[in-house]
Amino acid sequence: MRIAITGAGIAGLAAAIALASRGHEVSVHEQAGRLEAIGAGLQLGPNAVRALQSLGAWDAMAPRACAPDAILVHDARTGATRSSLPLGSRFEARFGAPYRVAHRADLLKALADAAATLDNVSVVHGQRLTGLDLSDLAAPRLQFNGTAQACDLAIGADGVRSLMRKSIAPGIEPRQTGDVLYRALSPASALPPGMDPDAVHMFLGAGAHAVAYLVSGGKRLNIVASVASAAPVEGWNALATREQVLAAFPGACEALHTVLSARANWLAWAAADLEPFNGWSKGHAVLIGDAAHATLPHLAQGAAMALEDAVELAAQLGDGEAVPASLARFEAARKDRTSRIVLGSRTQGRIYKMSGPAAIARNLAMKLMPPSRQIERLAWIYEG
Repeated sequence: MRIAITGAGIAGLAAAIALASRGHEVSVHEQAGRLEAIGAGLQLGPNAVRALQSLGAWDAMAPRACAPDAILVHDARTGATRSSLPLGSRFEARFGAPYRVAHRADLLKALADAAATLDNVSVVHGQRLTGLDLSDLAAPRLQFNGTAQACDLAIGADGVRSLMRKSIAPGIEPRQTGDVLYRALSPASALPPGMDPDAVHMFLGAGAHAVAYLVSGGKRLNIVASVASAAPVEGWNALATREQVLAAFPGACEALHTVLSARANWLAWAAADLEPFNGWSKGHAVLIGDAAHATLPHLAQGAAMALEDAVELAAQLGDGEAVPASLARFEAARKDRTSRIVLGSRTQGRIYKMSGPAAIARNLAMKLMPPSRQIERLAWIYEG
């Protein structure tokens, strides 16, 4: 089958590998002129690692990832540790794969390298999608830069602002939360001496929280801050300043203040997700990844859901059934899980930003919950 994928992000490249490995001819069309080196850090739970292993991309990714031994949650003002989730050998044995953190560019490079080993995959850059023609549902035609390309299956992996979604599921638009997400990369030396370099650190404040961990083989510090009801942000990669970020954490403890004050170029974008919806496919065209179920980052599952989509889509298309039936079955297999991630991420974001009595109750619950109970509460994510 001739398959055309729009978007050479995580979902698009992973789908190309999975589908080409089953014998399909796959072309990936990316608007950017080259592989993107920008982006934030990301967390790869055991489910994401297993998907990468299935795709044959984990061996290339593993050396580029960092292996945290715990997720530590701190009070943004006092620095006190509210909870600690161990991620070591017992965690890995429980879920059959490790927990890793990495930079998005490193994951894209690993996927691109894996795709390059397959003769039936081509990745074409500088291809701007202008439209999707579904007048013949069995033979979709994609328009790139004014030229049309026919295929047997069109896959929209073109993100939360997907152009393909306008044809497949018209009326479904990103849902703005009112929050702003800030991100920056600093040299690893920006991590204060008292902060464990082998941990993911989260700081919870009133109306804001921040996450920091090492990526790129331990060479750089990834920092992300989520701020409620911040000033509106224009675009998806607006320039920001450390003063804007620090203002969201008044009275920050020394460790957090040091991290947020690090030498870095801050970027900001408006937090957005998609309300879960039915109808990811139409005829021989389907949406995957953020185009189908964009989520907030508070469960750290955006990349994992894209990787899982790729594996599942290839499996559903591999049994010889008619394409529409296979695509319907793909959606049925993925819809409940991705919807739970989307809605759960919203809830988790609200929990992280609690203030007053609600925050006191949250902190007490975190203190009293043993690590074993924390792990079991996350099992539905990592066993998926």
